Amino acid sequence: MSLEKENTEKRKNASLTNSEALSFFFIPIGFAKLNRWKNTDFNESEIERFKKFGFERKIKQASEMRIFGMIFYISIAIILAYILK
Repeated sequence: MSLEKENTEKRKNASLTNSEALSFFFIPIGFAKLNRWKNTDFNESEIERFKKFGFERKIKQASEMRIFGMIFYISIAIILAYILK
């Protein structure tokens, strides 16, 4: 197997970096949709890049982190509503 193919496989199967995972977790939804002329949402552009290069593992992990992020924010809202009640 050539070195180029090995490197391509490594990148294809690589996990999200910590900073990538945190960005998907803490900003699970995009706010760039408010600007209808241009998509400036970092997470959406990253997912498009992952799809373009076939990073299936990163796509799966990014989706999971977004779900966990939404659950986190919903949990915080429920806890605050309970405390402030």
